[in-house]
Amino acid sequence: MIEFKYWGYWYFTKEPNWGGLAAHIFVVPPVNMMFLNWYPFNSDLIKRVTYIIFWVVAILLYEVLALLPEPWGYFRYGWWELWYAAALDPILLFVMLKYYKWICALEKEACK
Repeated sequence: MIEFKYWGYWYFTKEPNWGGLAAHIFVVPPVNMMFLNWYPFNSDLIKRVTYIIFWVVAILLYEVLALLPEPWGYFRYGWWELWYAAALDPILLFVMLKYYKWICALEKEACK
């Protein structure tokens, strides 16, 4: 919604395009899978919070690098700002974790 309806940010050009689709397909899902695969589910709270902070910093560094001028950068901000991402990324990662745990619980229940 923020990208396509409100033009908060976009990849390459403001209009939807194949390059932006490629970024959504080849960047976002693999990063989400790496986050979930390496998440320390059975560790103490300090280690889990540190892990999320590490990923938020890594995501923000990726955004800063992707915001570089052409030809290196391919990500652009409209009204969106980096601190919005810094505030929302931990929430989004937490929601993704809860969704993953919910799906795992549903799968476990279905296999009974």
